[in-house]
Amino acid sequence: MSLAPLLIEIGCEEIPAGVVGPGAEALLTAIVGLLENSGVAHGAAQWLGTPRRMTVHVTDVALEQPNREELLTGPPIRAAKDANGNWTQAALGFAKGQGVDVAALYELETPKGVYVAAKKQIQGVATVQLVGEKLAEILRTLPFPKRMRWGARTETFVRPIHWIVALLGDAVIDWEFAGVKSGKLSGGHRFYHNERVPVTSDLDAYKLALLNVKVMVDPAQRRQVILRGIAQLAAEAGGTWHEDQETLSTVVQLVEWPAPLLGTFSRDFLEIPAPVIRTTLRENQKLFTLAGPDGALLPHFIAVANTLSEASRASVAKGNTRVVSSRLADARFFVQEDTKTPLADKVGLLQNRLYMQGLSEPTLRDKVARLERLSLAFAELACPGDLADVQRAALLCKADLSTKVVFEFPELQGFIGADYARRDHESRQVVAAIAEHYQPRFAGDALPTSGASAVLALADKLDAIAACFSLGLVPTGTQDPYALRRAALGALRILGETGLGLSLQFVIDQAVRAMLPAAEFDEKGQQIVADVLTFFRGRLASLHGQEFPTDLVEAVLDSGFDRVETVQPRLAALNTLRQGDGFAPLAAAFKRIGNIVRKNAAELPAGFAVQTSLFVLPAERRLFDAMHATGALVLQAIAAADYPAACAHLVELKPAVDGFFDDVMVMADDVDVRHNRLALLQGCAQLFAQLADFARIQA
Repeated sequence: MSLAPLLIEIGCEEIPAGVVGPGAEALLTAIVGLLENSGVAHGAAQWLGTPRRMTVHVTDVALEQPNREELLTGPPIRAAKDANGNWTQAALGFAKGQGVDVAALYELETPKGVYVAAKKQIQGVATVQLVGEKLAEILRTLPFPKRMRWGARTETFVRPIHWIVALLGDAVIDWEFAGVKSGKLSGGHRFYHNERVPVTSDLDAYKLALLNVKVMVDPAQRRQVILRGIAQLAAEAGGTWHEDQETLSTVVQLVEWPAPLLGTFSRDFLEIPAPVIRTTLRENQKLFTLAGPDGALLPHFIAVANTLSEASRASVAKGNTRVVSSRLADARFFVQEDTKTPLADKVGLLQNRLYMQGLSEPTLRDKVARLERLSLAFAELACPGDLADVQRAALLCKADLSTKVVFEFPELQGFIGADYARRDHESRQVVAAIAEHYQPRFAGDALPTSGASAVLALADKLDAIAACFSLGLVPTGTQDPYALRRAALGALRILGETGLGLSLQFVIDQAVRAMLPAAEFDEKGQQIVADVLTFFRGRLASLHGQEFPTDLVEAVLDSGFDRVETVQPRLAALNTLRQGDGFAPLAAAFKRIGNIVRKNAAELPAGFAVQTSLFVLPAERRLFDAMHATGALVLQAIAAADYPAACAHLVELKPAVDGFFDDVMVMADDVDVRHNRLALLQGCAQLFAQLADFARIQA
């Protein structure tokens, strides 16, 4: 079988940085899908791209589509044959329409009945033809955020197309899109080598040809060049760069020939809060900031130019300095205006800011009042020594939403409030709580560092969830416009990892009570609490399902998840126990107990206690004694959060459980004896239910 590399390059006007990668990847997916659906063998595939091109390269592509046999199904046999067994017009029409001989028709048994069928031999076509026929359709359907027309063309694309390269080996794949015909000519750097240059389908040769015209087509290569330049320039300035992978990824797709350069701004601007400077330079100019050995911001930045000559680079650096100075002057003005009055004076302005339409208390000032109540209720149990700081932080935590800086840069909310609180000489605990109350902001983000910060962050997330659920704004499928799943995961991490020791039921109940008028809570509030608990259970299952088997997660959650901090340790201990050879018979014994108890729960009188005087067989006494002796050790281990020890103690019950089932008929004729044995098993079930519902575990 003959093989050759496939190269497709679409050359355009400058493509938005956020579209280059996803667009090229979508093109790759479509072309690989075309090859695979057509049965064309191929090797490794990858995408490359710059602001002016999206490229797909596939190695070892078969030059011919293989011949194949296709099964064709026609009408039901009752319509395809007459009473004499002859083919009807329906069958003859099917054969003619499919281009097969009538003699090739036969009866096919299917799940839906007997149908007329035929097998058709289909000749494979050249891959050049196959791909050429589909590429225009692929380009028409690539999922860009926005598409545009140009000139008098009716076709649309992300940007006007200037050239198309389409090669399979040395052969040009002949096709046309938007008036541009495919060929072997690519485009060089717009400013330094803008004429067309011939390329080949060999990947290394293709990259080298573009390097010769000042284009680094491989994003990974551009990234490395930029990183090396940043490291060198930062060292020359006596600092290190503030690592910013998001901006780095953007800049990589903004240039074809990256040239990192160092710029400087006035030290006078360092009086501006560091987050404001970093955000201003990052968001407006896509620049990188530097920190000195002490971590303080340096009056330098690193820009990445798309240029070659020293003169051009100097001009770019000077232009960036001029724009940066202007931006920072604006930022300094915003800070100066904001700090003319204390942060506390801005709390009242929140009364004019809508938080969520439809709530009985819909403003941001109302939310602050709820946060005060909620965070204090949590702090009374979790960190009673911090009540004053918690209340003060709750009052001030949203005040920066009324500032000019946050209006300009919403992503700085919390950071600006903390900076202004520090200027107002608020306590370090209050400053930290304001800064951290949005944490964790995303998966993997840091957690609040103190009890005061944690209870405020927890209150903020639960208030948002309670507000949306009270209005029926519940996440469904992939729709979660208010990011409630993220808020729930953040709340679960706070409860599970910061040592607050709070009940999930309690904090949800408090959040819903704070949201609803007291008169509405009884029926409506209880239903909302139940719905929110179910929502949190789903988030817990999703969170831990990434690490542990699904059946184990369900078993642990079914036994209780009110104390979130116990879920992961129980899962880890049971997962370790499950790896042992003796787990399957142990789980089977526990399942048997649980099934008997559940099946006969209605028969056992409420409050019935085990009576030793009703024991008939020694196995009953042995299980009773083992349960009490082992049960005390299990509960002691659980109280100490030593779940591996609790599991080990439960294992010790197995001989007594096995002996009981070997010797004892649970459903005895004597009602009192039967009830006594059921109560004994119920006690066992309650003991191991402290860890998990073993009936859910697949041994």
